[in-house]
Amino acid sequence: MQKLYFCENKTITIGVELEIQLIDPATGDLKPVAPTILHKINNDLKYPHIKSEIFQSMLEIDTPICTNAHEAGASLRTSFDIARSIAAESDAKIIMAGTHPFAHYSERLLTPSSRYYDLVDRNQWITRRLQIFGLHIHLGMRNGDHAIAINNALCHYLPLILAISASSPFWKREDTGLASSRITFFEAIPTGGHPYLINNWTDFESLIQKLILSKSITSIKDLWWDIRPNIEFGTIEVRIADCPATIKEAEAIVALVHSLALFIDDELTAGRKFSPPPEWILRENKWRTSRHGTDSLLILDNQGSTLSFERVWESLKKDLAIISHKNHYQHYFNFIDQIIKKGPSYLRQRKAQKSGFEYLINHLIKENELDTPLWT
Repeated sequence: MQKLYFCENKTITIGVELEIQLIDPATGDLKPVAPTILHKINNDLKYPHIKSEIFQSMLEIDTPICTNAHEAGASLRTSFDIARSIAAESDAKIIMAGTHPFAHYSERLLTPSSRYYDLVDRNQWITRRLQIFGLHIHLGMRNGDHAIAINNALCHYLPLILAISASSPFWKREDTGLASSRITFFEAIPTGGHPYLINNWTDFESLIQKLILSKSITSIKDLWWDIRPNIEFGTIEVRIADCPATIKEAEAIVALVHSLALFIDDELTAGRKFSPPPEWILRENKWRTSRHGTDSLLILDNQGSTLSFERVWESLKKDLAIISHKNHYQHYFNFIDQIIKKGPSYLRQRKAQKSGFEYLINHLIKENELDTPLWT
């Protein structure tokens, strides 16, 4: 069996990727000006943290390797200042959300890239519908087995991350009835959705070999899982989150995910074993938070016991209290309290849309520019 080289990290570092939308302020629709923006950034500023994505009406903003959420947030704000300034020269605004409320995917221009062309050739309509926007969080791992152990444990918490970030209630001017419609698009991809549940790195290597030999994938990048190992960076990549409406929300979610990884690592060191949740619980809790967001009733165990989202969050905060204090994350957790009580983006969007979709786009532009949720 061919071995996979895993780029090892000594500590649980952080890297963040945000997929953002470029908007025509006159129409509120997506605007395909990413090539123009990137030409100026790459040639004039030589700035490496703003990149192309699958469509020309979106950009990816990433961070360097960070030691904590504070550093990641500072890097994202620097990048956004640059992106907004250059986008303005092309008469474009920026919004953040899991989907655009009314843009039609069939009108999007693909970014010229052999990888994207291959994806469309392989998956056709399924790829063309990927006019969706996420928050990806990389966590540095010591080795492959460490990555699988943390990966399996984090599966228990993925629904919480989804609910807090949920920001995609609309699709093509329709209210989907979901808190996160974005996450459902990945379920149509054969290698998308919740991860295959495996026990160790050897099992993962064997799985990848079979998938490549059978031409199910061409590389690990073709795994569109909600969480996956990344051998190039030596990380696990938490991909389930919608792109939240503000950097402030993204920063809080990064702090939560980092705290969870540190907590799990401490528990593993103390001898605790984490098995992934039973598949039926993993799927059902994901569905519940995709549908109801922070109003979900979550399944706790294989007997079917349930608890409200808010009470699960309160219990988790107690588990993470020591780590939160050590890393000065208390204000992030307090902000998540506000998000849960006052409303994540999917609820704010529904409220704004009552005044029309054009008003909703302006609401999202304003939230992004002010970097704060507008609950009133």
